[in-house]
Amino acid sequence: MCYNSFMALSGKDKIMRYLTVLLVLGIFVGGLVIVWPDYMRSRALRRQDAELSRQIELKRQEIAGLIENQRRFRTDADFVETIARKSRRVFPGELVFIFED
Repeated sequence: MCYNSFMALSGKDKIMRYLTVLLVLGIFVGGLVIVWPDYMRSRALRRQDAELSRQIELKRQEIAGLIENQRRFRTDADFVETIARKSRRVFPGELVFIFED
């Protein structure tokens, strides 16, 4: 509808059009006001989910390393001795010389 035909409308028709436009805008703005907090909460929860998933993956890797160390402690005598030497443990009757810088 062009401007001239709008000007030809009666006062009552103009008011009805204005009210219709206001109603549609009100519904749109009201919808945004209602939906916006849920949208922001959803974004925050997605970020939190990603961070927790990252932490879970790090813990899984840590657990896999610990399980590997347990397996090596049970089966690899050289590994056990290496860890013991790093902790300054010795066999009974063994003479150890420690050189410090």
